[in-house]
Formats: sequence, C-alpha cells, structure tokens
Amino acid sequence: MSEDFMVSAAPYFRQSDTQLSTTVQRICALCILLPLPLLHYGGRAVLMVIFGVLTAVGAEALWNYLAKRGQTVSDLTAVETGLACAMLMPACAHYQLVIFTAGTAVTVGKMPFGGRFRTPFVPAAVGYCLAAVCFPAETFTYSQLNENVTARLFAFGSNDSLPPAFSQLAQLRQGEDPFTHINEYLLGEVAGPLGTTSVVLLVIAAVWLFISGNLAWQCVLSFMAAIAVVSFAVPYHTASTFMYIVYDLLGGSTFFCCIFMAAYPNYCPKLATARYFWGGICGALAVIIQHFGSVEAGGVFAVLIMTPFADAFDRMVWHFRSRGISYRSVKKKLGERIKYRMKTQQERELDEFKKTR
Repeated sequence: MSEDFMVSAAPYFRQSDTQLSTTVQRICALCILLPLPLLHYGGRAVLMVIFGVLTAVGAEALWNYLAKRGQTVSDLTAVETGLACAMLMPACAHYQLVIFTAGTAVTVGKMPFGGRFRTPFVPAAVGYCLAAVCFPAETFTYSQLNENVTARLFAFGSNDSLPPAFSQLAQLRQGEDPFTHINEYLLGEVAGPLGTTSVVLLVIAAVWLFISGNLAWQCVLSFMAAIAVVSFAVPYHTASTFMYIVYDLLGGSTFFCCIFMAAYPNYCPKLATARYFWGGICGALAVIIQHFGSVEAGGVFAVLIMTPFADAFDRMVWHFRSRGISYRSVKKKLGERIKYRMKTQQERELDEFKKTR
C-alpha cells in the first residue's frame, strides 16, 4: 500500500472550489471582453472565437482518443484555452493563425504534461509565444478600427482591406511617440489584440475574478508595481514620464496577461508572500523583454518563463517561515527595537527589572 502513494514535501494547500467551477468563472470573465471586439470587428471576431474554442476542444479530444484515455473536455479547460488564444490574436489575422495558436496551446503546452492543471505552463501562453516566434509579422500586425457598420456586421472574410496598424509598444521600439491619450485605452480605441485593448472591460473582468475568489490579487499588485518601477528606471526617450509607464502596462497584451495569466491561482504561487515576489519578478522581466527583446509581448513571455518556478517560490517562503524568518516576525522585531530606542534610560531599567521578577 505504501507504494501506491507518494508523500510530497510541505507546504500543503486545500482548494475549496472545484476545477469546473473555477474554469466556468474564468470563461465568464473572458466573455466580458467580447462586446468590444464584436462592436469593432463584427462577425470576424465571432468566427475567430469559434475557431479557437473548437480547435482547442478538438485537439484535446483527439489527444485523449489516440492516447486511449478517458475524455477530459468536460472540465472546460480547453474552452478557456481556446477563448484566451482568440482574445490574444489581432483581428486581421488569418484563421489559420488562431487554429495554430489554440492547437499548439493544447498539444504542446497542456496534454503532454497530463492536462487539468498538471502542466507547469499556462497553455494559452505557450500557444501565443509559439505563434509570436513562428509568425511574428502576423501576430503583431493589427488593423485599424472599422468605421463602416455594414462592413463590420458582414466582415467574415479577411480584413486585408483595412489599413494595417501597429501597437504603441511597436512604435516606441522604433523610436516614435504614439501620442495616445489615456481615454483611448479606457475605451479600447487603440490597435491591439481582440480582447486586450479596453482597460474598462479588463478591470470589470478582474473585479469578477476577485469576487469569485479566482484572482491572485497579490500578483496583480506586484506585477503592476514592478512594471512602473522598471519602466521609470528604463524609460522610452520619445514619450513623457507618465505615458511610457502607461504604454508598458496597458500596451499590447500586458494588462491582459497580468489578469488572466500572471494572477492565475492554479499556476502562480499559493502563499501571499511568494506571490508578491513572483509577480514582481514577472513584471520586471516583462518590461526588460519589451524594451530589449525581439518581441513586444513581454508579459506573456515573462509568465511562460516564471510559471515553472511558482512552486519553488512557495517552498522558499515556507523554508524561511519554518526557521522563524517571515515578514511578521521581522516587522515585530523591528518594532520592538524602535520602541526600545525611543525609551528613556529609566524606562529601560524598569523593563529589565520587570523581566527579572
């Protein structure tokens, strides 16, 4: 009987919600981002979402069939992966790019590791990064907003007729100032992937995930703080002090990645202190990749790099806590030292007399 079980090292965690309920909550959060793509791009956005979901579900079902295992598509994680991949695609991309992204997300980033949160990577991040490396021109070329209502409603084909556009991060990397107003980010009137341009909808989705208990808010805070600090230390010289921080945080897919990937409870550390450190490193790495790397999606690549080390951060914090080293203990000792320094000599002698008694 002892050979049937394997005892793992501490720390141990208990998850009260089921995997199905948390997945449904995340799918609902992703659906909050759909109205804006439907408004701007019409029927094409619908087809991209359908292709992404069907590809992810079909790839997982085919993998289980070929591996002669029970089907796991009922847990809806494939639906979530396909929907997230579609939200990260530009509206002018060919449908083959959506199919490639969702298919590789499942067949490369999920099922080889066992699926169902057993993978050390966020599957959508794996698919998007592979698409960015293999097809960078299509992945990072966006289209301007379509002002023709009739064209939006019936735009099921290619959007080649729309003028191409590049994100603010791409323009900054080329030494240009995008001159983007903060209101354009709030309303989603900027060039970018389908579901990542509206800050208002992303905040609503984050609030939904926070209320449902499916958001690691410590990672969000540390991720955003690290981006602000590192972006201030390594600025874009073509933009103002405030705006280059806004560009790094809200440009491209960074804010989407912060909410739906970096703050994913199943893939980030479980301890609050570990989440602060882990999220901060992810944010700093995202800015470094965006400024000095060959791709502008620094947030997604940073999460892809850091997720395998999430468990190591938990064990590191647990290691220090088991030896009496923690934030609370350090804060308590520091407070006691400050109080001791502020006391007079008579008060110190009185405290020592009380201890001796």
